[in-house]
Amino acid sequence: MSTPTLAAQSPVLTCLATLALARPDLPAAYLTVSAHSTRDVSVQLDSPAAVEAWREALGVAPDVVVADWIGGRPSLEFTATAYGIKFEVYATYIPATTTAGGVA
Repeated sequence: MSTPTLAAQSPVLTCLATLALARPDLPAAYLTVSAHSTRDVSVQLDSPAAVEAWREALGVAPDVVVADWIGGRPSLEFTATAYGIKFEVYATYIPATTTAGGVA
């Protein structure tokens, strides 16, 4: 078995660099690229608004986004293929609460 190389990951890295140049306003993310899944990227964001921005940038339909739970916290997430790369995009968050009188 051959040793994985950085060159094998170049499609994901090129895609991310192109996205950064085309959409410089896109929220920053914690990105994970694996040597074992060279056409996949995990995109961890810090808010639902950031998930929405990435959804729009990748041309993903709104109905693909799902509300779920990760580690006991609510999350918004989607998985989609764009530009030949599989994106797994998600954010956990603390929901806003309302107090008496309906003011958060």
